[in-house]
Amino acid sequence: AYSVVAEAASAPTKPSSPAEKLRILLKEPGIITMPCCFDGFSAKLIEQAGFKLTFMSGFSTSAARLGLPDTGLISYAEMVDSGRNICDAVAIPVIGDGDTGYGNSVNLKRTVRGYAKAGFAAIMLEDQVSPKRCGHTKVKAVVPREEAFARIR
Repeated sequence: AYSVVAEAASAPTKPSSPAEKLRILLKEPGIITMPCCFDGFSAKLIEQAGFKLTFMSGFSTSAARLGLPDTGLISYAEMVDSGRNICDAVAIPVIGDGDTGYGNSVNLKRTVRGYAKAGFAAIMLEDQVSPKRCGHTKVKAVVPREEAFARIR
């Protein structure tokens, strides 16, 4: 029994969280290609194609769920619901589009906590003013630096 315990103690441990999986992945040399997903099925296809990471795109999720552009029309609840389904569908880490945090710094803290509870490995946050525009468009404005810092403190 002692040798089994010793072997178990020396065996590598599995990452305990999606964030830890991402940290391990980011330590690997090279560039990581991260295709975007918008639902559990698209995430599964990405995983089955051999990618080690995916990103839940706000643009794609808004288009797939609502048939609308990524201009702040999709809600926090809709995004976190989509994210939960995506994270449950795959074993690879998923980074979530957290938009602008869906409000002020208090809302942003709620968004970060909700995305973590949904199973995301990380969150991407934008520093645009409200109402926001799709990140792909040319004409957009960002909040002052002080406000951007306050959002992430």
